[in-house]
This record gives sequence, structure tokens and C-alpha cells, in this order.
Amino acid sequence: MLDDSLLADLKSRDRERWLATLWAPADARPALLALHAYDLEQQKIVAEAREPMLAEIRLAWWREQLELLGAGKLAPPQPLLRALRHDARARAVDLVALSAIEEGFLPLLTEGRLDALSMAAARGAPLFRAMFTAILGRPITNAEAAAANAAGTRWALVKLRRGGWGSAEVRLQPLNPPPFPSAPQGSLPPALRALDRVAADDWARLEQGEPLAAPASPGRQWKMALAALKG
Repeated sequence: MLDDSLLADLKSRDRERWLATLWAPADARPALLALHAYDLEQQKIVAEAREPMLAEIRLAWWREQLELLGAGKLAPPQPLLRALRHDARARAVDLVALSAIEEGFLPLLTEGRLDALSMAAARGAPLFRAMFTAILGRPITNAEAAAANAAGTRWALVKLRRGGWGSAEVRLQPLNPPPFPSAPQGSLPPALRALDRVAADDWARLEQGEPLAAPASPGRQWKMALAALKG
């Protein structure tokens, strides 16, 4: 069942993701909610980091909890972990594979050159594969995984460029837009098509040097709806 606190948090922090879940089957929505909440928790840890080492420890703690859940073991009685265990696992989501999104956030806590495309793939591909799986309620095929990987990378690239990364923001600003990944092959579920559509719109604006539209603006919501209905 839907966790009202996680639902309210997603709706306030990322309305477009909340809207996208409405295009998924009702029985898949609790799992999608848990997956988005996990990704947002990783993002929050990095954005609010004051001591990078402490933030790395927090990321590692979450990864370890997902590894426990993936092995069928109990984790601390925490609302998000409970949702991941009862809702995401019930929809065939591989929680150990999901924990790999940590690699998309860690570079923001360390020194050195940032590879935006690699970071986006590390974050977005596992997340979108997990969401694709949750929507279908079964392991996805290779073709479906390829579509999820491409769409997730596109989406995560834009998330990097939209900012909100705290002290890491200054290291992201000099990044030039890398080539946008090729369009997803195969058929994405409506909930993922909606997110991919606004990511593509954002990237077109970045390439043209135009400002990004406000998240969840009426125009973007309309584009999400059209993309979800397509096909």
C-alpha cells in the first residue's frame, strides 16, 4: 500500500515524478514511490553534505541495507526500507542492482574531474530498470533494459544540469552538455515515457542555450501526458 508520508514528500520535492507515477498501473505505484524515494534520499545526502566523508558513510549505509534486503534479510524498521522490502521486492525489483545508483552520486563528494555522462548512466540506468521492472511486475528483457538504460541516462543528465547539489554545484557549472544519448530502443511504459519526454525537452533547451522551463509547468505537464498516451 502507498506510504502517505513518502507520497507527500515526492509530491513536494519532485512533482513531475509524482505525476509520472499516475500513468503506472495502480498496483505498481507503491513500488515506484519507494524507488523514487530512495533516489531522492541519495540526492538529499549529497546536496546537504557538509562533510563529504560523513555523506559517503551515509550512502554506504543505504547500500548495505539494500544488500541485506536483497538477500532476504531484515533491515532496520525504517519507512523507506519497509516500502522497498514490501512493495519493490514484491514487484520483482532487484534491490542489490538498485543500490548501484550510489555510484552516480559519489563523484560529487570527491575531488577530481566529473564525467557527467558516466555519472548519469550510473544513477539513471539502474533506477529506470528498476521502475520498468516494477511497472511490469516481472524481470525485464534485454531490449527493455536497453530502453530503460538510455531513458534513465537522458533523465539523469538533465537532473545534474538542473542543479541543487549544494557545495558540489560549483564543480558542475563548467560542464558542457555531452552528446545526448540516442533515443531509447523498444517500448517504454507510459510512466517512463513521460519522464523521458521532459528530459528530452530540457536537453534541447540546453543545446540551444535557452533557460530550462520550470518543473511541472502546465506546458511540461501537457507534454508528459501526450508522451504517456503515445503508443
